[in-house]
Amino acid sequence: MPLIWTGAQFETEGGSDTEESDSEQPLTEAEQVVALLNTKAKRPPPLPVDQKHAVSTAAAVRNHILAVPYEKRTIAHDYALRTPVTAQKIETWLEQQLGARRTERTIRLAMCFALNPNRSIAWVTKKAKGTSQSASTAKGLALHLRFHPFTRSDVQRGCSLLQQYSEHRQTCERERLLTRHMRQRSSDSLDVAVVLIGFHSTARHFGAHRYRCVM
Repeated sequence: MPLIWTGAQFETEGGSDTEESDSEQPLTEAEQVVALLNTKAKRPPPLPVDQKHAVSTAAAVRNHILAVPYEKRTIAHDYALRTPVTAQKIETWLEQQLGARRTERTIRLAMCFALNPNRSIAWVTKKAKGTSQSASTAKGLALHLRFHPFTRSDVQRGCSLLQQYSEHRQTCERERLLTRHMRQRSSDSLDVAVVLIGFHSTARHFGAHRYRCVM
């Protein structure tokens, strides 16, 4: 679908709110440059197609949020700004979010927001099969994702890898809990053994009242 420049940003013309083809289309190289140079735009530039624009786009998104007056910042803005940006690859970013106990659904919703920044919450939640309750967290996570030097293809690859990474994380967590349980049982057994050894190696006065059988 064609992109229309509104004077502040490019928008998709036409289409419904439900069709697969209605996902936001990437900007051309020239359009991306225009979006990067327009520091007065209402919204920051979208994820770039070319890697050469990734760093400048990430910086533009962060600067745009920093320019929002403190009293007008949303929870999503605050979350994105206070969370360190350290991942150099989308795979690392996924591992960080799963390690922070973000659910697969929330992460998928965040990536959908990042790929479709001009779409409504209702459209994105339907597209990503998410819920409106997790939309606020996902929007903050999406902004944080866009602070990284990632391209559209990077985030799309992240979407395809998410389930695999999530299942691997769950498997590792189960194995960790099982190992902890087995170690705890071994420790408990050792404690019991030590007590029994101490009991049998110490002289006992079995004539004492506490050792007499009560008939």
